[in-house]
Amino acid sequence: MVIINLEKQMPARKTTAPTRAKAPRAAAPRPKELLPLAPAKRIRGTASSRKVLQVLTSFTPDRPVVTVDAIAKGVKVPLSTAYRYIALLREVGLVTDDGHGGYHLSPRMVELARASRAAFSFIEVALPVMEKLRDASGESVILVRRVGDAAICIERAESAQRMRLSFEVGASYPLHRGASPKLLLAYMVDRERNDYIARARKIDADLRRRSGPFNEELTNIVRQGWSESSEEITPGVWAAAAPVVEGTRLAAALSVAGPAFRLTERQRTRIIALTRRAADEISEQLVAIGR
Repeated sequence: MVIINLEKQMPARKTTAPTRAKAPRAAAPRPKELLPLAPAKRIRGTASSRKVLQVLTSFTPDRPVVTVDAIAKGVKVPLSTAYRYIALLREVGLVTDDGHGGYHLSPRMVELARASRAAFSFIEVALPVMEKLRDASGESVILVRRVGDAAICIERAESAQRMRLSFEVGASYPLHRGASPKLLLAYMVDRERNDYIARARKIDADLRRRSGPFNEELTNIVRQGWSESSEEITPGVWAAAAPVVEGTRLAAALSVAGPAFRLTERQRTRIIALTRRAADEISEQLVAIGR
């Protein structure tokens, strides 16, 4: 979801000596979006699954090999139950035995760890560049990846301006609306892109009416190496996006978005150039770290 934030400076109040003490006023309730996140609720009916996952936390760098007896005591289950948990983890390839009564994590866990590190390293590389782009453009910056038929915001760097756009990390957008989503759609392989457009046309009358021009727009996006949108997702918002590449594949779309009224044609042209350079910088850094 995109929210336009407008921060107003309140005029300074004149102070006068109080005539009498007043009872303290109760604090105003905070909006829900400003409240700290509550701890995740325990999901009912998953006690056994939770115990199986707890078995995996029994393995540490200081204790890479664990016996079933130690697992049973650590997870607080009968020995027979601990054996069933280990059997399940062996079945899915997450745990293997050492031949001497002990068990350790399998090489498959190494691949999962690499996947986790890869996700974090991508953000770690991108965020400093995104912050520089935000400062240079004066507008909010987001990083968007495709997940199935949706474009998902995975990171953001919000503008410091009093009136700015705010994006929720995890927000989902259709692939045929907005600068970043359209760029992700344009770079999909032909068959996947055409299948998506066919599905989208069934539920989007506007897309059905402009199918020809829309396909031409996608072709131009790939040819020129960037995309832009105006009021396609949120009224009054203009955005530009450029591709972030890992090796030979599209990894994400880097986008700058701001209120359309304050962005002249010259400023938009400048932002497009800044966004393309920033996307190239992230791509080059990914290559440098072996991504």
